[in-house]
Amino acid sequence: MDESGLLLFLKRSSDVVTCPSTWSILGEHSIANELAHDTVVRGMEEELGLKEQLSTLGTNYPSIEADFQTMSNNSISIHVAIQNITQYPLYYIRHYGPRLDNRIDSQLTYLWLARLPKRHDEIQIKLDDEVADHKWISLEEFSDWIEADARDHDKEKEEHNLRHHGGKKDDGPPSGDFCHHTIRSLYAKGLDNLKLML
Repeated sequence: MDESGLLLFLKRSSDVVTCPSTWSILGEHSIANELAHDTVVRGMEEELGLKEQLSTLGTNYPSIEADFQTMSNNSISIHVAIQNITQYPLYYIRHYGPRLDNRIDSQLTYLWLARLPKRHDEIQIKLDDEVADHKWISLEEFSDWIEADARDHDKEKEEHNLRHHGGKKDDGPPSGDFCHHTIRSLYAKGLDNLKLML
């Protein structure tokens, strides 16, 4: 979130295997033995092109204070406050069905808020190659977007999946702006918590 309260959303490239051309928040998978807050800092480095200079646990755990250097020609230092939005990890599951050998993806996910000390147009970020586009939107725009996407795509997806997969469990290919309904519900929970925090 930038200083003016806008949230960053990233549009995945059409070339990626998982959820091509869909929108998401910045995300990163933990590696073995990595603490959750270290994953957040590494994600900001890898996804936004920032370079960590120093990070320390905040006084109200789980929070982090981190200093980053932008990687642009006129690099600047920024101090970022990072706070966990979800006290406990949220669980989501996605069934790929017969399309992908009945693969099931299940994850425990924490949502974190990184507060940037400047407006987004004052900080040069360098997005990685898996990102086709990005935008900064308000909490209200995010809330409206989630509701509209659910209204427009949940019923249509359910009918498509039952019709094309013989009633077998399959969350289907991406439909709508977000990868699938489970991701959207994860974001909705995070949004609810975020509104209580701010």
